[in-house]
Order: sequence, then structure tokens, then C-alpha cells
Amino acid sequence: MKKQPEILIIDDEEIVLRSCRRILRKLSYTVDTVLSGEEGLQCIEKKDYDIVITDLKMPGIDGMKVLETIQEKKPEMTVIIFTGFATVESARRALKMGAFDYVPKPFTAPELREVIHNALQAREDSSQKMLDLMAIVSHELKSPLSVVHTTADTLYRGYFGKLAPEQQKTIESILKNCQYLEDIIRNYIDLSKMDLDDLESFEKELDFVGDVIVPVLALPDHAENMKRMRIVTDFQVRPVIYGDPNLLGIVITNLINNAIKYGTPGTDIMVRLIEERGRYVLSVRNEGVGISREDIDTRLFKRFSRLKQEGTEGVKGSGLGLYICKKIVEKHQGTIRATSQPGEWVEFYVSLPGAPAERRN
Repeated sequence: MKKQPEILIIDDEEIVLRSCRRILRKLSYTVDTVLSGEEGLQCIEKKDYDIVITDLKMPGIDGMKVLETIQEKKPEMTVIIFTGFATVESARRALKMGAFDYVPKPFTAPELREVIHNALQAREDSSQKMLDLMAIVSHELKSPLSVVHTTADTLYRGYFGKLAPEQQKTIESILKNCQYLEDIIRNYIDLSKMDLDDLESFEKELDFVGDVIVPVLALPDHAENMKRMRIVTDFQVRPVIYGDPNLLGIVITNLINNAIKYGTPGTDIMVRLIEERGRYVLSVRNEGVGISREDIDTRLFKRFSRLKQEGTEGVKGSGLGLYICKKIVEKHQGTIRATSQPGEWVEFYVSLPGAPAERRN
């Protein structure tokens, strides 16, 4: 069952907000209303809305600033503008900046319902078409890219003779770009498989270590990675959980790939699993560039968010991996977070509930 669309309405007139709530109250929407741009931006920081409807002319932070902030920080949100006669030109400028549509004041109930319906329909159609296209293209690219990667890796390991330093440097560049493209392909294919809004629960009983974690760690790209980083495990528990092994495997794969990608060559990747206050916590820690506190708090798990840290200038990524991880973990009633000492280490934690004992009997 798909979640109810979440809508935020921002207007400095309580009568307008009251009218909107009345018009939308019998529809299957979750509606939040606030009286200022400042309050609106605070809501947007805390919650991922499908649609934000904002008045253009407000004291303090106006609707244009709200639109600019959303475009910068949460471009996946759809913005609709309320406009009076005096701000029609500004509304047209807002459309050029990326707003979906505008609703002139005063508006009727059908007008408001129609523009919201059109915005939701456009979101659904464009998202599905884009995911379908990404999946098709990614599947077509996966096989030939794998051949290029395997061939380059064979040359790099010296199976056809020792490479000169310049040759080795060139092959390393090819391998890095192959890894980047494989990262994008894997994430786009993962996205195409994730109709997560239709997953109310996961009924499959899993040995979290044996069915999910160990198979991912045993993959050649992980166990025999180019940076010669050793994966050290410490499984203090062997929990039974309920979930989708393929989706959880995507989470583990992304965390290990990132640990290698951003880790210091020759150091260890520590993978631990413990029980903590009735939940099971998997952690993945690597030594490397780390992540700033600000990036952890504001950008780390956002879609298409790429962190720009000193020491990662040559490392490429899709900006989707951790966003996908967060969505999967949350659908398993879990949480994901990170701690770091910039320039030294970073550690990710995935907390999941165990399978209730009564369901296993």
C-alpha cells in the first residue's frame, strides 16, 4: 500500500491555511500548514514532502527564497506557488526557476485539488519512466563493462607480463573509472527494484550473518580488493531477522564498497555485529578521509548528494548509494547513522529489530 502524499502549505494568512485544510481534508493527503517561510524551511529540513505549496509574498523569508532553498537542498520536492494579482510576474519567474505551477488567489476548491492532482501525477509518471529507462540502460551496460573491468584487472595483476610504471598508472585509471560506472549501474538497477512503498513488511526469516552479510563480504571485489584492505569480522551474535535478503544485501554492499573506495590502502575494514538494547547493530568502520559533522548532519543520506572532501578529489560516485541504504533500512523498521573523525576514520551503524520469538515458534 502506497503512503499518503505529504503536502506542506506555507502562507502568512491563517484564513488561507484554514481554507486549504478544509478543501483537502477528505482527500488521502497528509497536510501540514505553517504561517511563515522560516517555519516552512524548518519543516522541510525535518521531513521529505512530496509537494510544497508556498505563497510568494510573505514577510521575512518569502516564497522565492523557499523555492531556491528547496531547489538547492531537496530538488526532488515539487513546488507550487500561491500568487496574488500583483505577483503574477514573480510567479512566472518562479516557473522558470523550477516551480511546477501556480495557483492564483483567490482560488476555488476544484482549482487547488486539480493542481495538486496534476503535480502528483507528474511525479509518479516521471519517476517511473525514469527508473524504467535507467534500469534498461544499466542492464545493457553491465555486461560489456564487466568484460572491460575483468580485462583491465587481468593486465593490472601482471598475468600478461610486468607493466611499466606509466602502463600501470593508465590501467589504474581504467579500473577506477570502471568501478565508478559499476557503482552507477548497480545503484540505478537497485532503484528500479525498489518499489518500497508497496512493501508493508518482510515475511522471510533470515540468518542475518549467513544469508546476508557473509555472501557480500565473500565477493571477489570485496575480499580481493585493489587496495588490499583486509575485512575483519567480529560477529558477537547470530540473529534471526525478518526481511528481504536482496535488499539488505544492497545495504551491506554499499557500505563495504564505500569503505574500500574512501579507505586508506592496506588498512583494515572492521565489520561488527552486536546486540544493543534488544536490537541488532551492524557497524562498518574504515580508516581514511572521514566525513565532517556538518555533512553527516545535513547531506550524507540525501539523494544525489556528493560530498566534497579533501582527499577524495579523484573518487567518483552516483550520490545514490547511501540514500538507497536509508530507504531500505527504514522499511525494515531500522535506522542508519554514521560517526567520524575527519581525516582518520568513519563508522556506519545499521540497527535492525530481531524476529519476534512468537513468529519463530
